[in-house]
Amino acid sequence: MPPIAPATRTTLARGKDRAAYDADSINSILDASFLCHVGFIVDGEARVIPTAYVRIDDAIYLHGHLKNQMMNALLDGQIACISVTLLDGLVLARSGFHHSVNYRSVTLFGRAELVPADKKVAKLDTMVNHLVPGRAPHLREHTQQELNATLVVRIPIDEAAAKIRLGPPIDADKDYDTDIWAGVVKVETVLGEIDPCPRLKDTVQAPEHVLKFHEQGKLFQ
Repeated sequence: MPPIAPATRTTLARGKDRAAYDADSINSILDASFLCHVGFIVDGEARVIPTAYVRIDDAIYLHGHLKNQMMNALLDGQIACISVTLLDGLVLARSGFHHSVNYRSVTLFGRAELVPADKKVAKLDTMVNHLVPGRAPHLREHTQQELNATLVVRIPIDEAAAKIRLGPPIDADKDYDTDIWAGVVKVETVLGEIDPCPRLKDTVQAPEHVLKFHEQGKLFQ
């Protein structure tokens, strides 16, 4: 995917030095998470819904039930707005005005395309593996009933922008001479204990791919 030429709605007006429009920056943020917020319109009113996604090549993929309001709205031809944000730290400045957060974010716009039936299983399995690498091969096969009830959509990444804030607080020059503490409190989303299903057979142990995933410690990289 080549660098993305910013359109009017993806060109940063404030904080231009934090903008990135190249594919590597955008893809690295998208690949570090699996949770996005999708903005769309239903009956003239705005909706924003959190949902799982996966990036495959130059597009992101979403899935939902055949009767899911969001999925059907996306397929009516409207342009959706999708946002992904990773919170990396709380930036505590010497004044309330200059408090901020360190973050990595991507906002993209696009029209959803329905993934055909013969491509659906591959995309769903890729999504499962994006949540926990190596998970899909350990699952039973999708039933035809499940596939019939599931919509998968592709949204091209052809209008997008990344915005990134790193580093310490940026205070007013006069405030650096004060005795007020300032700094960054780093934020990480960590994995907790593994809690087996209560209906699991006693002979079934956590598989290697789950243990390996758990060992990484952090959920979002």
